Amino acid sequence: MSRSRVAAFFLGRIGLGIVVLGAGIAGTAGRADEAAAGAGGPLRTWDGRHSIATIAATIVYFVPADRVPIADWAERIGWFARRIEAFHAREFGDASRLKVVVHPRPVVSSSPTRLLREGDANRIFDRTMREAEAAVGFAAAREAAGGFPVLVVLSDVNWRPLDDFSRQTPTRDGWRFDGSLATDGTHVPGARAGGSRAVYLGDEGKGWGLVSADGWRVPMRGSDCVVYHEGVGHAIGLPHPDPLDGSVMGLGQYRGWLGESWIDDAQKRRLGWQGPGRAAEPRRDLFTTFRALPDPVQPHPGEEVSLVLEMPNDVPIGDARVEIQTSMRGPWTRIPVTSRSLSDGRVTIGSFDRPCGVAYRAVVEGRAGGMRRDTAEVWGFF
Repeated sequence: MSRSRVAAFFLGRIGLGIVVLGAGIAGTAGRADEAAAGAGGPLRTWDGRHSIATIAATIVYFVPADRVPIADWAERIGWFARRIEAFHAREFGDASRLKVVVHPRPVVSSSPTRLLREGDANRIFDRTMREAEAAVGFAAAREAAGGFPVLVVLSDVNWRPLDDFSRQTPTRDGWRFDGSLATDGTHVPGARAGGSRAVYLGDEGKGWGLVSADGWRVPMRGSDCVVYHEGVGHAIGLPHPDPLDGSVMGLGQYRGWLGESWIDDAQKRRLGWQGPGRAAEPRRDLFTTFRALPDPVQPHPGEEVSLVLEMPNDVPIGDARVEIQTSMRGPWTRIPVTSRSLSDGRVTIGSFDRPCGVAYRAVVEGRAGGMRRDTAEVWGFF
């Protein structure tokens, strides 16, 4: 593959401990010569050609002509935008700034779902990215972006049919599960029907990232990793690490939320990072440490389920808000949070009379010495 067009396609999926990662990856991380490359000067793309002192990312919600945008798309995408900005700031500080702008309106395709899906997953990627880029005037806008331009498209569809709330796909024998589960049974993003992709375009001085519907429409633990992995990491040329690890460019999406992930020291040094390594910087902020996990992970009908709020021991919960949703276009329902819930770190959601998917979002405020300290928000699914 030429130096001018470094592609890194993501086809990740874990199921029963199996991982399949797509080809076309630009190099590997971890070799001593690569780790030392790029020392001195501003941070640059993986091949050293473009400064990433500032990365100007435009996020677009892409909808086929025969679909209606989801009502709360701006809330969902806004959460992803805040998460990837916070992660990048934590990893790189002032050495590289990620500026995210969410396009104010959905981009409605001129093609229906059927036509967009013609061909393989690479075809829908190219077709979607080119149409989105033209619709938002990205080619002209990147001249005034004030940084390395990245177009991140969050698509309303997958490469193949998938009900992304029930996580089922139609087959000749009926509907079957098509999703990914962590080793503890927690739902994490990724489906064979998906099709997320990204490419770093060195000659054109830009990056493209596409997150298919399975990676973001129903945010799960790790969905924010997918958006950074495709929309920032691969788009500036970062490959998957070799060997694979729990970092955001590796298996981070299957291990936890973006705050729990990281960028490998060797990969950061390849970009020109000269700051301390990951081991030298223990992190206790809420973005890094806050988790909200269902208990039990896979509740049965009639079984009471709670959301366990995990915080650092020295940061009591000052306030919390929990909401759930049981269908893609259904309302969000507020769950009462009592003072006992805050002290126990456990919010009772209740039970459900039939099998169903449940999306949730939890916002907490930490307090120290009676003062507001920090806030964090995570979205998940069970």
